[in-house]
Amino acid sequence: MGTVYPLLISIPHGGDVVPPEIEEIVSITGRDVFYDGDTLTREIYDFRNSVAAFIEMPIARAIVDVNRAPDDRPPKNPDGVVKAVTTNGTPVYKKGMFPDGALIEELLQRYYFPYHKKLDDLLDNHNIKLALDCHSMLPKSPPISDNLGQPRPLICLCNRGDNRGRPTGRPITCPPEWIQTLAESFRRVFPNEGAVTINNPFLGGYISQVHYGRRGIPWIQIEINRTLYLNEAYFNPHELRVKTEIIRGLREKIFNAIVRFWTEISD
Repeated sequence: MGTVYPLLISIPHGGDVVPPEIEEIVSITGRDVFYDGDTLTREIYDFRNSVAAFIEMPIARAIVDVNRAPDDRPPKNPDGVVKAVTTNGTPVYKKGMFPDGALIEELLQRYYFPYHKKLDDLLDNHNIKLALDCHSMLPKSPPISDNLGQPRPLICLCNRGDNRGRPTGRPITCPPEWIQTLAESFRRVFPNEGAVTINNPFLGGYISQVHYGRRGIPWIQIEINRTLYLNEAYFNPHELRVKTEIIRGLREKIFNAIVRFWTEISD
């Protein structure tokens, strides 16, 4: 058996399941779900046999988003814990059939709170030294964002600090030296493939913020650009299928970057 690292891997947006409670009222298709979520991240970040703890969300991000606060809801935020629209602006529900308060509460009790409870249990009962919240991002900012069409980097790492991972008046979720070292590790593993940024365009979401605040175990959010695998060379848009060897190779490179980083900061 290989080395097991004291890491927790969280994959909150890789799910594709539309639960039975809302099957009859949604208007989105399987294709919408594929493009709205963090496509194929459950396969890309599947390091479960090499880390101390692993958790993934099976429910589609468009239905329940565990990386939002439970009171972050439409209409104030159409991109809240339940979605009014997908990232490209497609309505999630049939006209006039958006879930009422009781149905939203049912969805949260069945799918949202159990994810966070399991995260708590994993952090409490395993020797976790660092948690990684693992995502993918669109190549450009989508219609629901404030900077529509803005190109994004190859990889973005987040700890809620500045572009060096340092505090800016709010708590950061890991030491600046850690996130800088991880960024350098990604640059070595993905040389000349694109920019590796820190806290730009993302700062880190609800999961890393709230669970760092509860336990003080460091968190880093990882965002990889989907051009790494959803491109003309590797992706069949008709079958929504990516070449298996590409996903395998990407998984190996990302884990290599993480292991290089962990080895360096652990010395």
